[in-house]
Amino acid sequence: MTEINIDSIKENLLAERDTLFAKLNGNDLSVDDTETPDPVDLAVQNYSKNVLLAVSENDSRQLQMIDEALQRIEDEEYGTCQNCGKEIMPKRLQAVPWARYCLSCQELVEKGLIEDEE
Repeated sequence: MTEINIDSIKENLLAERDTLFAKLNGNDLSVDDTETPDPVDLAVQNYSKNVLLAVSENDSRQLQMIDEALQRIEDEEYGTCQNCGKEIMPKRLQAVPWARYCLSCQELVEKGLIEDEE
């Protein structure tokens, strides 16, 4: 890998990981059932809980991708597309340091033409 600083990328990944951990640990999904809420309050609570769960799932997925990127750094495989084996462009890695695929393969994943390794 030529034009990017692996140490800087690793530092950014670890910082993002810490932020996500703090965010996920701060999400309280419990329901306060000390008093029976009226139906409107209950609906709002349920909606809020569903939104929070969706956000938590996205954050958990991103956390997994960050951990995988950190492992690729350790394995000296970072910056290589997991589909075609070509180098992922440094600008892409700076923008999305957990990227698994080059732009061409990412487009194929988004179109459903290749399966994403989740």
